[in-house]
Amino acid sequence: MPSTGVLEELIEESFTSAFNHHAAGRLQAAEEDYRLVLAMEEQYAPAQHYLGVLLHQCGRHEEGLALMHEAARTSPPDADWCNDLGNVLFACGRFDQAELAYGQALTLRSDDAQLWTNLAAARRAQHQPQAAIAACEQALLRDPHCLPALYQLADLYAALGDRMRSSRYQCLAFVLPPHEGKSRELLAISFYFLGRMEEAAQVCRQWLQEEPGHPIASHMHAAYAGLPSHSVPRDYIVRRFDEYADHFDSNLVSHLDYRGPEVLGTLLNAFLPGMAPSVVLDAGCGTGLCAPVLAPYALALEGVDLSPNMLRHAAQHPQYTALAQADVVEWMAAHPARYGLIAACDVLIYCGELASFFAAARRSLQTQGHLIFTVELAGEEHAAPYTLHPSGRFRHQRSYVEHCLQAAGLEVLLVREESLRVEMQQAVPGLVVLARG
Repeated sequence: MPSTGVLEELIEESFTSAFNHHAAGRLQAAEEDYRLVLAMEEQYAPAQHYLGVLLHQCGRHEEGLALMHEAARTSPPDADWCNDLGNVLFACGRFDQAELAYGQALTLRSDDAQLWTNLAAARRAQHQPQAAIAACEQALLRDPHCLPALYQLADLYAALGDRMRSSRYQCLAFVLPPHEGKSRELLAISFYFLGRMEEAAQVCRQWLQEEPGHPIASHMHAAYAGLPSHSVPRDYIVRRFDEYADHFDSNLVSHLDYRGPEVLGTLLNAFLPGMAPSVVLDAGCGTGLCAPVLAPYALALEGVDLSPNMLRHAAQHPQYTALAQADVVEWMAAHPARYGLIAACDVLIYCGELASFFAAARRSLQTQGHLIFTVELAGEEHAAPYTLHPSGRFRHQRSYVEHCLQAAGLEVLLVREESLRVEMQQAVPGLVVLARG
């Protein structure tokens, strides 16, 4: 029989060999070496513990758990072993026992963010969302960049119906380095959502270095950086809304509580109830959300938009008698005295300077024809007539809107403050305006 020293050395060598095989995925060789160790020393706890993990990996869960529990019984408490036990119990669906194991690990190493996220997962699996949130928050106190905790919080708040908090944690996770391979646009949007405008602008600057002149990068850089701008580039509109079109209605209405067509319909019913049907223009018609609202006033309903994909969706609305891909200002200027009603819902938010739009509308309206439109309202802190908001949309001063209407020869009949959408859980201030030619 080998001496005690020789036996201990042989056990240590065999265990090291087993562990290396295990780490390399050579499970059969690892099991043979673990069992060799246990043949030499039946209660060698490290071999019991890791053989238990291995047996679980091979689908022999009960046998593996028995070994892991025996190792824990005969050894001093170890945070890593408690965590391993928790992971095996979790995988076996024994979430309450897994929670206890993670809790034991945390009594030994309370500053470990990963242990807190594991505890959160066990609580979440037991339908304890608030307790899971508390555990994730503890993880973030230890490591603000803990991705598993950020993702869990995003999922937890989404399940609770809190889209704002869910989105915040998604953004916090997404902006963490490395940024390579991530969408520049989504990175910038995430920084914007978090209120980190300079970082959003910096992402766009890097994007422009990679793709000089990219319309979305150029426009959004101006928006995030607070640069002066007078209009949204045409190629931005085409590219942006071509990409959005397939999900535009659901995103706008469901996620942003968009009320534009509803507000227009209410005002038309209240102020033009007896208006004789005429040719109506849906200027910037998009996917056709306003078609049902405008149809009762139309002998013919025409829609104009720059985005071909938006028009493809608008064509599914039978109320339209004609659809055209064109710039709305150019279209109106080319069709004098054609329309009894022009509607521009969520169109002027992509125009800073309004004089050219109103002049073209005045030219395109029949005598006593009406123009109804919406804008987003600039706050009193902005002295300029209009400003490009970090959302990428323009906001206008009420006085500027009224001045441009009057200069174009349009009579202002009604100006009403209305919020047409909610963004980041805040109502976006806006105006709905009715004017007459």
